[in-house]
Amino acid sequence: MPTNKPALRRVFYTTFAHTAIDFYMLLSPPLWAFFKTHFSLTLSQVAILPSVVSVCGSITQPFMGYLGDRRNRMALVALGVLICAVFVSSIGFAPSAPILALLLIAASMGSSLFHPNAGGLVTRLLPERSNMAMAIFLTGGTLGMAIAPIVGTQIIARHGLEKIWIIIFPGLILSAFLYLASRKSAPEEIEKAPARFDLSILRTRAMRPLLVLYAISVFRSLIHSGFVSFTALLGESWGWSTGKIGWVFSGYLLASTAGRMVGGYLGDRVSPRKLLAFSNATSAPFHIGFCLFPGPAAIPLFFIAGFLFDLGITTTIVLAQRVLPQNTSTATGLVMGFAWGAAGLMIPLIGKLAELTSIADALIVVSLSLIPATILVVLLPTEISTQTEPAKATADD
Repeated sequence: MPTNKPALRRVFYTTFAHTAIDFYMLLSPPLWAFFKTHFSLTLSQVAILPSVVSVCGSITQPFMGYLGDRRNRMALVALGVLICAVFVSSIGFAPSAPILALLLIAASMGSSLFHPNAGGLVTRLLPERSNMAMAIFLTGGTLGMAIAPIVGTQIIARHGLEKIWIIIFPGLILSAFLYLASRKSAPEEIEKAPARFDLSILRTRAMRPLLVLYAISVFRSLIHSGFVSFTALLGESWGWSTGKIGWVFSGYLLASTAGRMVGGYLGDRVSPRKLLAFSNATSAPFHIGFCLFPGPAAIPLFFIAGFLFDLGITTTIVLAQRVLPQNTSTATGLVMGFAWGAAGLMIPLIGKLAELTSIADALIVVSLSLIPATILVVLLPTEISTQTEPAKATADD
């Protein structure tokens, strides 16, 4: 099959933007232990920070996606990068934890604008290789996540928190480039006839797979949010330095990047449904093992967990887009953002459980959510995984 080079080029533009967005948004989680000391916070208080940021930046994604189904998505992608760059680069000036939270919430609005529209765009550009396009896109995000812990921890360790503002420049340059690219947007970057999305459609039989995918995404998002939010605190409790926490975080996310690429390749060739079940079932023991063995075995267990977990990350998004083929950005926002927001609401509960028991025990409980996530895959109809024409997945009752 010949490659649509202009479309592929725009997929890579969007992937680079994803690298930038997730770089900015993942700069703060490895620093939670630093902020806990810097602002004299309790474990429960510091757990509120990622929860508030996650909810505010995720719960709005379906609405941002609905907006993007009717607009120039590349322009919205550029705006999202700009917002994230400006506000994350300002966290070094925060005089208190509430101001820090406000800056991160503002940045999360840029992330909320970016993710559903960029996710809807890449599969629209390469519909015949939707899993691979999504894998490339998501890999860009994981690469940004992997770079962020090293950059953030090293800047603070060497120059102090007040120098974090220097990271604004890549975002400013990239957002300007993307805006110029948006002025030459191809017709396929905007839905030709986006369907009017009514919440009543969720009650139809055809939408049941979307609800199952949403539930699976909530459980999986809880894993991602829990480990991103508490790994730095767990490492601190084990005696890890800020620098080591950054490197371990980056290694985990690089392993996740490899998992996303392999999963995207396999997702176009095997049953996405089976791949998702395999990812859920096999990654759970390694997440649990990481928490149970704080010695030399912890790090390789953590990296394997990230690889196996991300094997299934493209499938929930692509399958959701097949259920709502005329509202791909909305579908992406539902299973990415809305699910992450629901998981974010549980972060304070995880923090409270960590105070009552230990951080390791709390993360083991979180890992067990992959059990119901695996069981729910059985409820997905097999025809979604084998469908080759997304337009067939209509929302008719």
